[in-house]
Amino acid sequence: MRILVTSLKGGVGKTTTAVHLAAFLRLRGPTLLIDADPAQGALVWARQGPGLPFEVAGPEEARPKRFEHVVIDTAGHPKGKTLREYAGKADLVVVPTSPGLLSLASLQQFLPMLSDLPWRVLVTLVPPFPSLEGVRAFAYLRARSIPHFKHAVHRLAAYEKAVLAGTLVQNVPDPRAVRAWEEYVLVGREMLKR
Repeated sequence: MRILVTSLKGGVGKTTTAVHLAAFLRLRGPTLLIDADPAQGALVWARQGPGLPFEVAGPEEARPKRFEHVVIDTAGHPKGKTLREYAGKADLVVVPTSPGLLSLASLQQFLPMLSDLPWRVLVTLVPPFPSLEGVRAFAYLRARSIPHFKHAVHRLAAYEKAVLAGTLVQNVPDPRAVRAWEEYVLVGREMLKR
């Protein structure tokens, strides 16, 4: 599979999503994560420690033909040309969005750029109960017939610990680490069914 992870707005869990979807796909075959974001978040994550089970490379060094699966992490607010260059070869474009009103408004602005691509929205950074932001985000998506994953990713400290350790979330000492990984497994399974 070739998966593109992109969004108009930064700070919505794009790199975290790219890393963990790459980890999910790695369970099924050799996987490459191309960090096409000038901020190089995935490359920084990989340099923190030896804990990522897949190759991470910048666009210039990447050799995607050697891999069964490729995940591409783009910059927030990608230019149309960059988006077309990467998305044209993608089996699916995953668009993370946090549940806040500003993120959903940015998402709405981004959708016309994706019109002829296979894409789906992933709700990320969902605050814990009793917040109803996640519920409201799903209602917003359903009301506008926006294609989306039925599973969400919650805002958990375990993800930040994973970045600092240079590993995947399930490998950090945190009581919610296993749950955090299971959320991406559910998203990954949905992704395979698309």
